[in-house]
Amino acid sequence: MKGPFTLFFNRLIVKKISLFVIIIFIFSILVSCGGKINSNDLLKEEKKEEIVITLWDFPRWEAENNSRFGWIEKKIKEFEKAHPGVYIYLKKLKWEYGMFEIKAACQAGINPDIAPVAGEYDLILRGYVEPVDEFFTKEELEKYDERAKEALRVNGRLYGFPWFLTTYGMFINKDLFEERKLSFPPEGGWTFQTFMDTAIKLTWDKNRDKKVDYYGFDYVLKPGNYGFWGLLTMDGARFFDNEGNFILNSKEGLSALKKISEAFQKNVIFPPEAGDRDEKRLWGNFTEKKKVAMTFMSNWAIPLLEKKKNEGSGFNFELLPYPGGESQAHSFAVASGYAILKQNDERKKKLCGEFLKFITSEKEQENLLKYGVLPAFKSVQEKAVSENEFYKKSKELLTSAEFLPKVRNWQEIENIINTELLLCIKGKKTPEKALQDMKKNISGIVTSD
Repeated sequence: MKGPFTLFFNRLIVKKISLFVIIIFIFSILVSCGGKINSNDLLKEEKKEEIVITLWDFPRWEAENNSRFGWIEKKIKEFEKAHPGVYIYLKKLKWEYGMFEIKAACQAGINPDIAPVAGEYDLILRGYVEPVDEFFTKEELEKYDERAKEALRVNGRLYGFPWFLTTYGMFINKDLFEERKLSFPPEGGWTFQTFMDTAIKLTWDKNRDKKVDYYGFDYVLKPGNYGFWGLLTMDGARFFDNEGNFILNSKEGLSALKKISEAFQKNVIFPPEAGDRDEKRLWGNFTEKKKVAMTFMSNWAIPLLEKKKNEGSGFNFELLPYPGGESQAHSFAVASGYAILKQNDERKKKLCGEFLKFITSEKEQENLLKYGVLPAFKSVQEKAVSENEFYKKSKELLTSAEFLPKVRNWQEIENIINTELLLCIKGKKTPEKALQDMKKNISGIVTSD
């Protein structure tokens, strides 16, 4: 049996349908009788067409609302307000597997419109990333650090909006140095032997319970983290040549790996877990527990260490260059930027470009100093260097840094390198065998591609 609400609802539907039919009937009569439809009304309807841009991004620095997505959320609101009918959907990624999500989405044909994947060589070669030269004038491009632009270029075309540069260096806990009455290495005198002698003295059993309380050094070998790699360049080796060929298996590379493996196996200077992929463990040992005196980190650590020190929970720290050997070792550098992924809608592509110029502008790049990285704009970079001694030292490290090569299957390649390095350091392979296997396995990837 139908209740009164059901009967009322059915009648309401009938009335609405009847009204719709009457409107259509009147509309057809107006047209057939020469009635005019206001073209401005149609234009208004067209303007109301909505465009949704999908942005996938990683957490950045902490904003005022204590969210590490606060900055980008604020910029999205500002852009949407200035562009009625344009909406930007933000998917929040995690550093652990966010890049895998982006690549899987591209392969499945459901890629986001925007993502921080500028310079991702595999994605560019497979046609997933749009070139963006059209969005820049010659005068605008001249304002960027040349290395930032070059890192995002493939075959002469720019595949991203340059944002920032990162590099690595040796961060040390000065308080632990002072407690052990150790001086910092003199300018130009920071050799691998000095580093080892210092690390040995900084590894000690403070409470004399026959267990090590403090370690001189700690490190990780994790994809995306190139801190340890710089140590392999102490005798003049490079990992890749200008054409992207793997060349660490040289006499210079062998010499450095021999020194490292022999010294690390002979002396206790780092925790048993050292060499794993756990960056949180490393960060905890160095900054929270304060049980590690030296480690290699990216310059993103600068503002975090400064904040802890200012709050009274940190320590005095210093940023040093890599220990040298037969020559001065160099750091590794990474250029980062946002990219527009494959587009079929020209209007949406232009809006994507406009949004990315907005969030990577010269003014916005000043925010990057909260992130600990060097901005891609030369003017903002110089400002950072003039105001902060640690950014100045970061730029000095960047000057001689080796940028990541533009090669296919990069994640597989760095996995091979890290695995072989760890096996050698742990004494499971000789330096000669480890380098031979690196070359063989990397060549196999390139050949089979």
